[in-house]
Amino acid sequence: MLRAHHLSKSFHSRPLFSDVSFILGKGERIGLVGPNGAGKSTLLRLLVGAEAPTSGRVETAPGTTIGFLPQQVVEPGSTVGDVLAEGLAEINAAAARMRELADQVAAGDTDALADLAEAQERWTDLRGWMADSRLAEVRGRLDIDHLADDQPMIHLSGGEQARVLLAAILLARPTVLILDEPTNHLDEEGIRWLGDYLERFDGAVLVVTHDRAFLDRTVHRVFELDGVREQLQTYTGGYSEYRVERARRWEAALLEFEAQEKYRRQMVDGIAEIKQRALTKELSSTNDRTRRHAKMIARKAIMRERRLDRQMRSAEWLVRPETRPRLVLAFDGAPSAEEVVLHAEGLSAGVDGVPLIRDADLVVRGGDRIVLSGRNGAGKTTLLRTLVGQAAPLGGTVHLGAPVALLPQTHDELRTGQAAIDFFRSRVPMYLDDAEQLLQGYLFTLDELALPMRSLSAGQLRRLLLAVMVNSQARVLLLDEPTNYLDFDSLDVAEEALRAYPGTLIMVTHDRRFAENVGVTRHLHVAEGRLTEAEPAAV
Repeated sequence: MLRAHHLSKSFHSRPLFSDVSFILGKGERIGLVGPNGAGKSTLLRLLVGAEAPTSGRVETAPGTTIGFLPQQVVEPGSTVGDVLAEGLAEINAAAARMRELADQVAAGDTDALADLAEAQERWTDLRGWMADSRLAEVRGRLDIDHLADDQPMIHLSGGEQARVLLAAILLARPTVLILDEPTNHLDEEGIRWLGDYLERFDGAVLVVTHDRAFLDRTVHRVFELDGVREQLQTYTGGYSEYRVERARRWEAALLEFEAQEKYRRQMVDGIAEIKQRALTKELSSTNDRTRRHAKMIARKAIMRERRLDRQMRSAEWLVRPETRPRLVLAFDGAPSAEEVVLHAEGLSAGVDGVPLIRDADLVVRGGDRIVLSGRNGAGKTTLLRTLVGQAAPLGGTVHLGAPVALLPQTHDELRTGQAAIDFFRSRVPMYLDDAEQLLQGYLFTLDELALPMRSLSAGQLRRLLLAVMVNSQARVLLLDEPTNYLDFDSLDVAEEALRAYPGTLIMVTHDRRFAENVGVTRHLHVAEGRLTEAEPAAV
């Protein structure tokens, strides 16, 4: 259905990836993984023609239609209804054509009868009679049924924009789905429904996602851009099989490299020994024959040295297996378990004066690890923003007993012209050299730190915000979908660091595995305007 031929992409003469070739066939389910900044989103844009490759080409089979969900969605000027109508454009066009031809027939134009029959057949092939029910189902499953058709896209949150666009793509029924982080803004029910949809989908799917359980459920192969090698690595199976095979390949490559290094050291030592023996023999004798023999031995040593040099320069010579540096997080601050770090009483929180949560009472003590669950739109993000003081309560009070930091769900407001290093130092006072050294532990190069915020990927923005939070000395962390945009290696380290973090955590996450791995001790649930406490096992 889609073929990539030797795709390469470079920025400022620096190769991002090269010689990427693969075939995406009908029924295939492929997950594309790799660290932030390795080029995953760029590769997707090349495949759909949104960006041109440095070299190579993409071909699609006749009749192939592609549905593409990008990671960032900003569509000024359009409304929710406009975007959803695009998903039903073929059906709507067929229905409009039928009405036009029916009017002509009603007016006595019998020549239009054949065209009307053809239009009706086309509408039937598209299953036009199901359009309204499909629209209602997709709206409900993706939690956008509360959005009015005339609501401007620009006024929606990043998560709502992404869900509206995903709905339009699914309504269009393309033959190939290319999805960039489709689960980022879905609740657990929405993720489950999308997984069910993809299982029934008879076309091809290529998906970028950090959701490990979703990958295990939905994909049969994994492609990796690892950020070290320029070529695409391929694996069979889902996420779990990929991680096992990836570790096995790395260990095998390391063993091969170590064997090669042993050979190289033996050759170098042998050449040095022959050279020294030849030199000693030449200098210790005045006999011309002996001295000539010594020089012949020295020439053999030089020939061996040149042969080794040619071997080391060849394509077959192995370089040391590398992995990208891991994200380093170091948290400070450990409030006492007896200390009340946050207390809300009779709290009502909402948007534009409309309450989403009413009369909530909440006591949070030092060291609590709380996961906050609920459907999209229930008010989880609004509650976090109200607790931290970014939104005014509609009623009741919030008392903070310790410094609090919030990791937001989206980064829309951060896409400015300010350099990344300047953004960090404006929030964490630090000498330039110290800030650069610290941020290299968050996988940033010096060149990336000089980039404007609007040029950073979503994953890079996420890591930058984590760096700000961790170094803000906050003793209470409010995390709104903390796993969004993090690559797998960074996700592993984030889990490890949050397990070791002695402070207080309140997090919204639909990643069950992440919640379990950081050691959640309390579970709060938002539904029908009420905040209730449930058993931690119910996360």
